[in-house]
Amino acid sequence: MKNLFDLQGSVALVTGGGQGLGQAISEGLAAYGATVCVVDIDLESARRVADGIGRSGGQAIPVRCDVSQEAEAQAAVKQALDAYGKIDVLVANAGIGDRSPAETMTMSQWDRVIAVNLRGVFLFDQAVGQHMIERQGPGSIINMASVAGQVGLTTGNANYAASKGGVIALTRCLAIEWARYGIRINAIAPTHFRTPLVATAIERNPAVLDYFLGNIPLGRLGEGPDIVGAAVFLASSASAMVTGHVLNVDGGHTAR
Repeated sequence: MKNLFDLQGSVALVTGGGQGLGQAISEGLAAYGATVCVVDIDLESARRVADGIGRSGGQAIPVRCDVSQEAEAQAAVKQALDAYGKIDVLVANAGIGDRSPAETMTMSQWDRVIAVNLRGVFLFDQAVGQHMIERQGPGSIINMASVAGQVGLTTGNANYAASKGGVIALTRCLAIEWARYGIRINAIAPTHFRTPLVATAIERNPAVLDYFLGNIPLGRLGEGPDIVGAAVFLASSASAMVTGHVLNVDGGHTAR
């Protein structure tokens, strides 16, 4: 039973792994024994995280990728496969926000967020899923959703909420489609975490912090380490009978 969370011998690819939740997840998976491909649009950020994992005794490589671009997503997956020969775990985490009241939101704002948060998740799910199907082995795909895909928000997040609602629907659909291959697909849905995205929102409007905290019964923002347990659980054999599930890491946000 003590080995349920052991990721020794597994290879994980984490998009948006160079900062925020992606960094915490990359480092957390590595701490439990996984070799990690840290994918980020900012290569220097990815390299910093990969180097840190290496200094801690783990193994990781940085990979530069704009997740919204099909050719780049496929190239990133190929780079990981060329380096390690397989991918056992995908964490499709990369995401952005671009806040605006819905009545004034531009199509550019809408398209940009959907391209990264939903299209980017699908591109990596598809590319890694193809590999997992071809190798005829079990695998775990973890998509980063959000409470914003489940509850209404008043912070100019129509594009973000729609993208995350799409991620939840995609997760459930793929879980059914690929169950016959032994591939599990789940989603993590965090509440507001202290990430660069949230920090920027608070900096622009400090009152937003009170709004965030008012929705979280535990009374605080999530911190990076708070997401690691959920990711390790879904990546490991501890969740061998879990698929199509949305794991809320939200301090009670969706229980209100």
